[in-house]
Amino acid sequence: MHMGAPVAAGAAAAPPIGIFWFRDSAERKAIYVETYRAATATARAGSAGLAPRSWGVILDIDETVLDNSEYSYRHGPGWDADSWDAWTRERAARRLPGAREFIDTVLDELHGQVVLITNRAQKECPDTEINLRTEGIRYDRILCDSVGDQDKNARFRLVQQGTAGGSGPLNVLLWVGDNIKDFPQLSQKNPGDAAEFGVRYFVLPNPMYGSWQGNTYQ
Repeated sequence: MHMGAPVAAGAAAAPPIGIFWFRDSAERKAIYVETYRAATATARAGSAGLAPRSWGVILDIDETVLDNSEYSYRHGPGWDADSWDAWTRERAARRLPGAREFIDTVLDELHGQVVLITNRAQKECPDTEINLRTEGIRYDRILCDSVGDQDKNARFRLVQQGTAGGSGPLNVLLWVGDNIKDFPQLSQKNPGDAAEFGVRYFVLPNPMYGSWQGNTYQ
């Protein structure tokens, strides 16, 4: 393992290590490109022979499609509702590497649907949609958190059953997210079958925050 170089005299102090890594490491960009490339290959293989628009993919937004490390840099590793609301109103999150290319391939080449399911509050959805459009992120549907429970499973089911808008039940081929809870029925205590990752579930790194923070350090 190689240690980072010391901070030069007079240089700005680095942010907390997870934020620093997410914002500035070459590895972060490479992992995102690699993961989205693998998800694209899976979508291409899995959709072969399926009717156009009968299938789709579900993606999280924060730290999956949009990069909020600027918010974390400004506010540190903590979070509060007022500062987060102000951040979403800025509509300043940038898209993450590989996300737009993956989405464009699903929509234009493979003729699937793209559904974004986020735990951003419903009141933040309008600004979020403007931010996504500014960053060139397209989608068929976006489902924000309208009940405040931070649980995506009900919304996953609505999409699959066809009761969350759209043209009927959707065959979801894969999920992409940065938190274990971005995947159906999974959690820190129930991380699921490792065989599903890289096949149905594609997970991206987020050392800044997440449900992992509730784990006991061992």
